[in-house]
Amino acid sequence: MINKTSTNNYKPGLDIDFVKKKYNLKKVIKLASNENPLGPSKSALKILEKSKDNINRYPDGRCDDLKKEITRFISESFIKPDNIVIGNGSGEILELVAKAFLSDKSEVIFSKHSFIVYKLVSNFMNAKIRESKLITNKSKNFMSSDLDDMKRKITQKTRVIFLPNPANPTGALLSYDAIDKFISTLSKKIVIVIDEAYIEYACMLGHKSCVDLIKKYKNVIITRSFSKIYALAGVRIGYGLASKEIISKLNNKRQPFNVNQIAQQMAVKSLNDKKFLINSLNDYVMCREYLTKELDKLNLQYIDSYANFITINFGKSTRTIFNQLLRSGIILRPLDNYNLSSYLRLTIGTLKECRAFIISLSEILGKTNV
Repeated sequence: MINKTSTNNYKPGLDIDFVKKKYNLKKVIKLASNENPLGPSKSALKILEKSKDNINRYPDGRCDDLKKEITRFISESFIKPDNIVIGNGSGEILELVAKAFLSDKSEVIFSKHSFIVYKLVSNFMNAKIRESKLITNKSKNFMSSDLDDMKRKITQKTRVIFLPNPANPTGALLSYDAIDKFISTLSKKIVIVIDEAYIEYACMLGHKSCVDLIKKYKNVIITRSFSKIYALAGVRIGYGLASKEIISKLNNKRQPFNVNQIAQQMAVKSLNDKKFLINSLNDYVMCREYLTKELDKLNLQYIDSYANFITINFGKSTRTIFNQLLRSGIILRPLDNYNLSSYLRLTIGTLKECRAFIISLSEILGKTNV
């Protein structure tokens, strides 16, 4: 049993205006929260102006238009509107899972250093948490979930397993085949939540989504977000994919009108804008390649990431480097919340932002023993 964590223990990334005021800076670069630095699709932004005349109306509580667009986008014949639930961010989908399947008599499993919301929603339901290990040997799966250890944590009371892919805050990835094999050995009574908030980045690097496992296993839920590649973090929208039976249970726990109309319409436009998606991913690949080459030149250790961030090990100098980067106007994300205090998480920004980070970091490292 691990310590309870309340929402009061969650520490979000620092705000740009706060850093400007504290350090008397005119410009601040935020590379802390894994946001798309290019901003939303232009067609999605047009919704803000068009929506002003309908702001007094309730949104579509079923999110029908968005569900239809998701079925078109996923392009799998087995995904119908009844296989989709829409949430106020993918975080709400995780909360609905906890409400539907967890209680004070059940257990939940996820890996150490996992996305903190898994712990938060499990604690809401007073479920017993069992944390499994990560793979820590220097292999291609470094810092990914140890599925063998996860299996050893299963008991008769296990009801949910959270499996991020790619994982936050490490960026580590499990192969499709490894996840498929793992699920095939489990009881159908256990709900497997595969969190694909960053899946677009992994697919761009040649990996495969687990979405078709929904057809193979009735106990699998895929969660996705519009906050990352689609740059809609501020309007809060995400979705879940699963069997009709599971979606029905999640909807029974969902409040009516949980997603505002602006978020719904912006999400539809975002899925329609293929050019925006391609441009964002191409920019990501270019900037990722630049950063990894520069970090290698600086002889820094980092986790091989398949998301839009890189988690860097600064050892005992982590806090010093974080503070000095702040003074130079660059915000990274400390990972004390995740018990990874020797690491800082770097969001992959624009090429200009990445260059500014490397210049500042190089100057700091010249004065600091890492």
